[in-house]
Amino acid sequence: MNDNSNRILILALGNDIMGDDAAGLIAARELKKELGRAVDIFEVSSAGFSLIDILEGYRKVLILDSIPSGNDSNGLIIELKKENLSEQNLFSPHYVDIQGLMELAKKLKIQFPHEIKILAIEIKEKGVIREGLSEEIKKKIPQFIQKASRVIKNWIGEEYFWESQDELS
Repeated sequence: MNDNSNRILILALGNDIMGDDAAGLIAARELKKELGRAVDIFEVSSAGFSLIDILEGYRKVLILDSIPSGNDSNGLIIELKKENLSEQNLFSPHYVDIQGLMELAKKLKIQFPHEIKILAIEIKEKGVIREGLSEEIKKKIPQFIQKASRVIKNWIGEEYFWESQDELS
């Protein structure tokens, strides 16, 4: 069992050699510079049930990913909570059914995050083998990072508040 009970995780999904699919990884690397050791950051190019081991014990997790849009909404940033995932029709080569992972973690008595958010940037490309982002997605990365930073800083503030309350009691 991982003892991350008071920790926040940024889980970046993507692949550096698949063009715009690397958007989540690039955003996470920039966030690491900004946030330092305040949160854990983990990069992964695969998904599935192995994510349970990564997510185990964390209180809050922000997943950064790119998803093929299938339309002209290239660069659109979508924010989802785990409660909304069953309503969405998302496809990502990294995306795994979070609801299914939660159910499995519960059956296995694994401590699963209380809060999971996904920030996904829509991309037109899929299956492209190329290092580096397209110019269109590259322009959206600062906005992607800003939204992720806002989520994390709110969470850090909440954690600090609760720790302060515990000290007062």
